[in-house]
Amino acid sequence: MAFKKRLDRAQQRRWRVAVFVATVKKFKEDHSSDLASMIAFWAFFSIFPLFLVGVTVLGFILHGHTHDVVLKHIAELFPLLDLSSVKGLSGSWWALIFGAATAIWSGLAVVKVTQNAFNAVWEIPQKDRPGMLEQVGRGLAALLTIGVGLIGTTLLSSFVIGNQSAVHLAWWSRIAGYAIAIALDIGLFLLAFRLLTSREVTFRDVLPGAVLAGVVFWILQEVSSWIISRQMSRAAATYGTFATVITILWWFYLQAQVTLFGAQLNVVLKKRLYPRSLFGEPQTDADYRALDAYAEEGARVKREEIEVSFPPDTPAETEQRAGR
Repeated sequence: MAFKKRLDRAQQRRWRVAVFVATVKKFKEDHSSDLASMIAFWAFFSIFPLFLVGVTVLGFILHGHTHDVVLKHIAELFPLLDLSSVKGLSGSWWALIFGAATAIWSGLAVVKVTQNAFNAVWEIPQKDRPGMLEQVGRGLAALLTIGVGLIGTTLLSSFVIGNQSAVHLAWWSRIAGYAIAIALDIGLFLLAFRLLTSREVTFRDVLPGAVLAGVVFWILQEVSSWIISRQMSRAAATYGTFATVITILWWFYLQAQVTLFGAQLNVVLKKRLYPRSLFGEPQTDADYRALDAYAEEGARVKREEIEVSFPPDTPAETEQRAGR
């Protein structure tokens, strides 16, 4: 018991460690892993309609060798994709309409789940969360801005690291390309954290989480590209399509986890929900304020008010808190 108390006091006195501990604790208390699973599912579901739309558009605007080269670069983003199954596709209006409708539907589902996750992270009461029309409006705005930006950063990253590019870049050009890609990724998360959160927040409020999520997103892109180009081709013969599904799902799940961790970091810093106690009952002011917010989040109608109270501290607990 004495060791736990010393450990708890030590982490609370170092603000970087205290912020990390508070973020991890809030991540667990909000069940963010479950929310990340939902985001990963809908993101995975939306990939294939988007691919159908992309291939169909290529059939309309590109032909011959150029079509095959561009399609090959796109295929590098999809593990174990068999180019022979899609290289003969040409522009088809019914495929474009069906794919676009399905992509918009699944994309809006991704955005809706992400909005709910961000609102849960900020502990916004149920009664203050946006209705269906507002969610759809925010979702369309997010799809238009973030979706276009994501395509741009992905293509830029593919161009910089691709070995099949006709343009041979110098080492400094590649570093500059990496820096630009990372900056764009951070910018996308800045937009996402602002557009998909019902609470009024500034870019400064969400910058720490955006930096974390953007850098990790870029790292995951590079790692997945290396795995796809170097390792997955050998796994195809053994695992086939299962390797594709598992790889993409894990990628989305890991990124969803990091995204929500970044959102939690923003909340912890903005509301100063640190330091938190590691063991036992709530002991710090941040513990009590976090518990207050969890309770108030459950209010579902405008007239509903929730009051939170705790039994008085014992003399020993009062002395312990004062000593911190």
